[in-house]
Amino acid sequence: MPSTPNRYQGSGRRRLYLVRHGHVNYFDAAGHPLDPRSVPLSADGEAQVQALNSILQGVTFDRAISSDYPRAIQTLEMVLSGRSDSCATESTAALREIRAGRLSQMPPESYDAEVAEAYHWSQKPGAGFLRGERWDDFGARVLEWFGTLLEDPNWQSAVIASHDAVNRVLISWLMSGDLSSLPFLEQDHACLNIVDVDRPNADGSAKAYLRLLNHTPYNPVKSGERSTVMERIAQSMLSM
Repeated sequence: MPSTPNRYQGSGRRRLYLVRHGHVNYFDAAGHPLDPRSVPLSADGEAQVQALNSILQGVTFDRAISSDYPRAIQTLEMVLSGRSDSCATESTAALREIRAGRLSQMPPESYDAEVAEAYHWSQKPGAGFLRGERWDDFGARVLEWFGTLLEDPNWQSAVIASHDAVNRVLISWLMSGDLSSLPFLEQDHACLNIVDVDRPNADGSAKAYLRLLNHTPYNPVKSGERSTVMERIAQSMLSM
């Protein structure tokens, strides 16, 4: 019996590989915060990304994009290393992580509500991230760039190496059309998310299918502590 042609082939469906950068040290040995715009991957971060590189060796990318922060550029370069078919890499300021305010000016009594629960503030109109960049402005920045990527028909498989909150914005928007899921989408260091995206609609929306979420090849069963990213940062601040 001849096989039946798949009538869903050729629908414009493409695949996105969304990667968070590997581990970095945001505080120096004395516990003082470092400039997050310039910190490189730590030794642990490099090992995490190398594990990611290993599982992606058989995947071909048409576009390879990162934010223009060193930790994201380094992550993308390591993900693509050892390939004979690597495409040119791109970087953009549009994918920079959301900008925090001055942590030194936040009183310790605010850490539980504003640091440990920082991503929940994305649900409050006009709220900022750690008293810095407004969530509304951040989401608009990331999604404006992403809309341009979706409108470009000249790729089928793209890898994007960026940041925790950037991935949360993209995945939440693709799944629900807004940022309502953002606080609950944990993004561990050097994690991999895979989303299939259909051709965008006239209004810019796009039907999407989540294939993989927050996969960490170096720790696939998530052994260890169960605190969130922001809870660990709050604990570090309390320990200073």
